[in-house]
Amino acid sequence: MEQPDQDWWTVPRLELRVWFDRNAPSLGELYEGALVMIAESELPGRTRFIAHAVREIRNRIPEIIAGTRSGGYFDWKTRLDELAKEWQKAGFPLDGTMPTDVTPREGIRSSNILVEPQLFRKTLTLLKDHIDARERPEEAAFRMFSGVAPRSEDVRDTLRPVVQQWLYVTDWFMKRTHDSGVRDSDLNLPEFVRHFELFETTLGALVRGFFKTIEGLDEILEDANS
Repeated sequence: MEQPDQDWWTVPRLELRVWFDRNAPSLGELYEGALVMIAESELPGRTRFIAHAVREIRNRIPEIIAGTRSGGYFDWKTRLDELAKEWQKAGFPLDGTMPTDVTPREGIRSSNILVEPQLFRKTLTLLKDHIDARERPEEAAFRMFSGVAPRSEDVRDTLRPVVQQWLYVTDWFMKRTHDSGVRDSDLNLPEFVRHFELFETTLGALVRGFFKTIEGLDEILEDANS
């Protein structure tokens, strides 16, 4: 790997770069691009690009570190296509209109919609599989940090503070991924940079396996809160 000559390539950032090169090159590109925009770019809209990079790293890194969650893949396209066929087969429209039944007495329209048990079960199963396949950010974070933490029965209690810190900083960026009418010039840039550095600190400690002791966790939290 070529040694960068920019002075903002600190030792912790170089360690992160090496880890990404070895384990997740595509995420490494996102991290490096975000870092360049933080350090020396005036690219319009850069804060939203950086926020997107943080979001992608947060979403993908749990499976890089802890492996793919078993049963986690949900083939939504195939499953929804199958449900749509069953839906139409049962006589329900797909044009957004509500089906109505006319009662035998005086042609009164009923608001009740009768669904055959088979279609109901298929819909319920689809929704359940979808929910089961979605891993909540907190659970993904615990699974990720548990992969580098010391094994113990109370590991969740041990990891909870740093997991909360990770979720806080990544949530902060995820709220800024989409356009809300706010321009780069409207933001508090020092605050933005501080949150990115907090993201780097937590991520760097994670990938270097620095959470082998309670002291390692406390050190990161002290750095984050200082």
